[in-house]
Amino acid sequence: GEPSRRRRGLWSRAPSGDGDASPRWRRYLRLWGADPDADIEDELRFHLEMREQEYLAAGLPPEVARRRAAERLGDLDEVRAWLRRHDRRRVRRTARVRAAGDLLQDARHALRRVRREPAFSAAVIAVLGLGIGAATAMFSVVDAALLRPLPFEQDDRLVVLDEVQVPLRLEEESLPKGMPDLTDLDSLRAVFSGHAAYAPGSLNLTGAGDPLRVKVALVTTDFFSLLGVRPALGRAFAPGEGTPGAGRVAILSHGLWLRQFGADPEVTRRSIELNGVRYRVVGVMPRGFAFPAETELWTPLPVPFTFDYWEPFRMYMPSVVLARLAPGVTAAQAGERLLALVRAYREARGADPDEELSAANLARPLRDVLVSQRRTALLVLMGATALMLLIACANVANLLLSRSAARRREIALRGVLGAGPARILRQLLVEALVLSLAGAALGSALAYAATGALDALLPAGLLGVAPPRVDARVLTFALVVGVLAGIVSGVWPGLGAFRADPGEAIRSGGPVGGTARGAARLRRVFVSAELALALVLLVGAGVMLRSFAAVLATDPGFRQERVATLELTLARATYGNMPARLRFYEAVLERLSATPGIEAAAVVNELPLRGPGIIGLAVAAAGREPPRGDEPPFALYFTVTPDYFRALGIPLLRGRTLGAGSPREVVIDELLARRLWPGEDPVGQGLVVADDGPRTVVGVVANVRSTSLEDGQPTPQMYLSLAERAPSHAAIVARSNLPESALLRHLRDAVGAVDPSQAVYNVRTMEQVIAQAIAPRRATTTLITIFGTIALLLAAVGVYAVVAFGVAQRTREIGIRMAMGARASDVLRLVLREGAVLAVAGAAMGLLGAWMLARVLAGMVYGVSPRDPAAFALAPAVLVVIALAAALVPARRAARVDPVEAIRVE
Repeated sequence: GEPSRRRRGLWSRAPSGDGDASPRWRRYLRLWGADPDADIEDELRFHLEMREQEYLAAGLPPEVARRRAAERLGDLDEVRAWLRRHDRRRVRRTARVRAAGDLLQDARHALRRVRREPAFSAAVIAVLGLGIGAATAMFSVVDAALLRPLPFEQDDRLVVLDEVQVPLRLEEESLPKGMPDLTDLDSLRAVFSGHAAYAPGSLNLTGAGDPLRVKVALVTTDFFSLLGVRPALGRAFAPGEGTPGAGRVAILSHGLWLRQFGADPEVTRRSIELNGVRYRVVGVMPRGFAFPAETELWTPLPVPFTFDYWEPFRMYMPSVVLARLAPGVTAAQAGERLLALVRAYREARGADPDEELSAANLARPLRDVLVSQRRTALLVLMGATALMLLIACANVANLLLSRSAARRREIALRGVLGAGPARILRQLLVEALVLSLAGAALGSALAYAATGALDALLPAGLLGVAPPRVDARVLTFALVVGVLAGIVSGVWPGLGAFRADPGEAIRSGGPVGGTARGAARLRRVFVSAELALALVLLVGAGVMLRSFAAVLATDPGFRQERVATLELTLARATYGNMPARLRFYEAVLERLSATPGIEAAAVVNELPLRGPGIIGLAVAAAGREPPRGDEPPFALYFTVTPDYFRALGIPLLRGRTLGAGSPREVVIDELLARRLWPGEDPVGQGLVVADDGPRTVVGVVANVRSTSLEDGQPTPQMYLSLAERAPSHAAIVARSNLPESALLRHLRDAVGAVDPSQAVYNVRTMEQVIAQAIAPRRATTTLITIFGTIALLLAAVGVYAVVAFGVAQRTREIGIRMAMGARASDVLRLVLREGAVLAVAGAAMGLLGAWMLARVLAGMVYGVSPRDPAAFALAPAVLVVIALAAALVPARRAARVDPVEAIRVE
């Protein structure tokens, strides 16, 4: 075969197996990589020629020999296709093995460099760890609230229905329905494949250890099947258990089962008492299920509902109706269908059918309802962590640029020895990736440590449903962010590393010239960008701090210092009438009043800052016609004992407080007094409360914030004597000069001495009541402030690094300047000027960005503008001062340079 190849010539075209000719010069392309197609053609040609030579040697004619050789090899197309597949797999496998080997070699080199430069590596890892940790921690909250599926079957098909109520059965003749209820949904099976209702409340649990107040949810019997959740032990509610008068049964949460029942596997054979009524336990829900609102125990919600079941809700039942969309039906279509039903009911009772109706609000996705208004705050915080991460990446890019400039001679030498630009870029990127992955590991650890502190950011509706956690999704996010951070922070240093002239870089004194100046400009751009992003966060933190200060400065209307409180609910089975309840409260107050150190103690039906849900009643001035066109004002209704105002420190403005057992007397707040008797003294006037006849106003007290410190203005309030209407639910408040722990203990002991079986809850100080009321705003403000502070410190480190590196590069120039007569103050101003230019440029860009993004904070601030002048003036000043302080350290070092030593520096 070889002589015949030589006869055909090196550059000749030989016939291939399929009759085509292939140029011999293609084999030289293998110098740039494998060529499987050419190899296959050469191999087939060689075998054909060898077989042909064998047949020729046997004396066959050339045509017959060629045909026999082809027949012996078989179907050449099939053989060629099989060889092509085989060789290409082998080439790809070889390329992967080679790439993995090269990558492993680069990683080993990067790890050796990390060990050789521990200080530099620790700085990069710490900076990236802070940025990635903050982003990962916030992502865990955003993932739980907005991205991760709820722990229900096909949660995206669940909707909350407004304008649909649970039917109520009254003792007297039922009134015509004014709006749809659950029974109407049975006729909408084409729209909703299932529906259920729930109502959260709380009850006293006895018969299982110490008396305990537990969170309870009344649910319809198909509630668990609608969500696609089954009890881990026992069974769910049976259909007959959801009818009025049926036997009382209950299902426990996994946590309550562990705490109060010791994980007893026979718990389904036990009975418990809830507010003195016996319930049979029929099941235990799986671990982690606590919907809604961190529920600990579920009982059936009868349909129609009766007053006998209102006790968990203090005569107010905030029920929620859930439905599952039928296949192919969207939430918008369901809203339109429900809108038609609501309009029909409104028309039937003569109301305006189009009044305040929107199909989009009638059928809302369950997640949207649970997240509510916290979506904006979460997205703002996620954006803040993204800005902080960008600052960290810019800082790391700056550090890597400085190091690549110091390694310019090494990199140039690699190029001279044969390493191409792509090889050098890959090496530098691998080094950046190793550092960023270490930062991602540190960030994941920080995020895991911070998850417990982030619960305050979660919407209240998702507590017990989707807690933030560092799981595989969050770790994947941290890994992706780490890789992207490594690429972003390493690409510019990598691109600039091989642009230097090798001869100039290797010569003594390099790096100099245009490349070094270009790298210096790039470092300054990165620092200016850091400063701009930091200023955006600083302005946002300033606005939120000013808003939080405005909330704290809001007068709640009472003095919270040295006041403690607890809440309790008296079971109707034990305290079924008002005299029994009144005797209980009087006995508790008598014990507290006899305790040394307690200055005043009182009972109130609702504490201030409780939130929405307090009952309001229509009021009017006795003997006066309300202005035409004005609706009668509503006043929040409180029942109190005489010492309530003294115990809580509510100022008395006119008249006196309620007397002991004084009937038909009322104390009102200043807002209600101005509204009903403007410019007059209301004391002695008559107040008509909900058509109950006139009451005498005996005093006026200061306005008290009853629902929130962030209300535009307080709601009018009135106070009646608890002796008239002793409620089953009440709060006991006491003012004392005792230590906090002692005061709280005395409150518990006083209740326990009167009734040892009575459960108490929310035992806390009034300062804690206020702290809980502002907890979401405090958490948001604290996080944005922390992010802004860290961003400012990172930007200051960037300014220091750039100025310090510039001083190191210009040491000889500074020495020459000083040798020619420049003073230390001149050098100091020269170096500080560079830091000032960076700070001013960054502040200008940051102010523009903050001004454009201010509208994002519009719904999150209270008492200030999102473009608050103080925040926009103070933040740039702080930024410039910190940047100049960071530049001052290398500037002072430059001012102390010895000219003789500096000129001798290579």
